Amino acid sequence: MVETVIATAVTAADADGGLLCVGDVERVTRYTDAATAQATRRAYAQDWRVWTVWCAAHGVRPLPADPLTVAAYLTGLAAAGSPPSTVTRRLTGIARQHRDAGLTSPSENEGVRRVLRGIRRTAAREGVRPAKARAADLPTVRALIEDLDTTTSAGLRDRCLLLVGFALGLRASDLIWLNTADLTPAAGGGLDVHIRHSKTDQQGAGETLALPPGIRQATCPVRAVTEWVAAAGITDGPLLRAVSKGCSPRVGECRMSTSSVSRIITRAAVRAGIPTAALSSHSLRRGFATSAYAAGVAEAEIARTGRWRSVTVMRGYDSSSRWQNPASGRLGL
Repeated sequence: MVETVIATAVTAADADGGLLCVGDVERVTRYTDAATAQATRRAYAQDWRVWTVWCAAHGVRPLPADPLTVAAYLTGLAAAGSPPSTVTRRLTGIARQHRDAGLTSPSENEGVRRVLRGIRRTAAREGVRPAKARAADLPTVRALIEDLDTTTSAGLRDRCLLLVGFALGLRASDLIWLNTADLTPAAGGGLDVHIRHSKTDQQGAGETLALPPGIRQATCPVRAVTEWVAAAGITDGPLLRAVSKGCSPRVGECRMSTSSVSRIITRAAVRAGIPTAALSSHSLRRGFATSAYAAGVAEAEIARTGRWRSVTVMRGYDSSSRWQNPASGRLGL
């Protein structure tokens, strides 16, 4: 994708008598990369790899793609059991590659659009629902914490990750991009946690969230942060880092990956004897919404902390929210 932009820049430089220098092209590359989140770029790359493998197996060209070929590909994905969300994302990856190459995207073809609509409608009629992460509610989080070995660096880090992620309803990407400088002391013994950028804040406007101390020592998120940072000897840089295994484990310098968050949650669940089915990095975020609703927290505050743009989307994280104050119960029936 970026290569297309670079090639265009170099061609323009040649045509204009070398008006662009190497530094210009490097800056084009850097800003082009910054336009899309790293996780999104990885997803597009994966979608494109899957598409090219399918094309090779069927003896067709991936770029430019014939709309009929793309329609057959999407149909095959749906027939193999891929949910509509996956089918849509695969098409998005193909469309992105075409647009970056200056070609007409097959997603703009009416026939391809009709196939995609048909896949979605068929899934809806058959009752296929999107797979959702299981909520790690308050009792679950407490169980996960209780069985951690907090005499080790890894145990202290995992407790910090679980409690901060749950208390603020953070996404895995929000968690791993936290730096120590993003957490500053606040009134009442709490912490101001600055989220520099996130899935819904691609421009990096940032937002600061309040993290108050907990009422229990073992599950206090502020205490968990303090003890992890002290034990790891972290003074700056990434908050959550890899810890090596072996007789003398060491805290690394590199930032953890989003996939590490899911592994930590699963590992803690196995240790605590909790079923791991449908547990993922998103379970903490769903659990935050579920527990906040159960505790009677106002929807506006839940949405503000979780940074949900849509209340409808937020309510989907917890089925009990529909019973908070249903309109149907006030109709006088």
